[in-house]
Amino acid sequence: LTVGPAALASNSADVTKALAGFTALELPAKAANLVAKASTADKKNVAVAAVKAAVALDPSAVTTIVSAVARENPAMAPVAAVTAATLQHKQIGLITKAAVAAAPSEVAKIVAALIKEFPKDYGVIAIAAAEGAPSAGREILAVVAEYVPALQALIQGATANNGNVAVLAIISQALASGFAVSTTVPQPTQPVAPIIPSLSAPGITPAPFVPLGTVVTYTTTTLEPPGPRPYAR
Repeated sequence: LTVGPAALASNSADVTKALAGFTALELPAKAANLVAKASTADKKNVAVAAVKAAVALDPSAVTTIVSAVARENPAMAPVAAVTAATLQHKQIGLITKAAVAAAPSEVAKIVAALIKEFPKDYGVIAIAAAEGAPSAGREILAVVAEYVPALQALIQGATANNGNVAVLAIISQALASGFAVSTTVPQPTQPVAPIIPSLSAPGITPAPFVPLGTVVTYTTTTLEPPGPRPYAR
């Protein structure tokens, strides 16, 4: 569901021409209609291009455009929301609310797509989604917990009972505590090599070299009994 620069440019020229002749009031419905008529294989690309072209023609209607596309094409609501938020990031909260309200069955996918693309805005996205779909608080918080692991304990505790879930209160508490989405992919821990003690061979002091034929005199402090000595051995 992530919309990259290449996708934003897909079919934009043709879609812009198709929408150029309509008034501001007609634009959202015509953009949604273009997406609805697209084939299954092309629907995502057409949705991206239609939202991009319509917003370019009337930036002030960004939320209305997203709402129209999402309502007529619920499966494309995440794509429409991410595309619009990429173009008008300052209105990400209003865009989220419009998309969720128009396609409440896709609330989890919309929130997941937006947080994945704009992780630092998880608080704004979650609160806006809850405003657009008040009954989907648990779904919204489940998505937030997935993308912000540090909030899992807080969210699990807040959703333990079967009562209503106050998304605003929970997210506000999380933001006040400084929880944020980690954008760094954790690296696998390198195994620590065991420390092997350094063992050295026992030192051997060689005997002094004695040339063949040299008479060697041995002295001892003990009295040796008379008799032969096994020098050959």
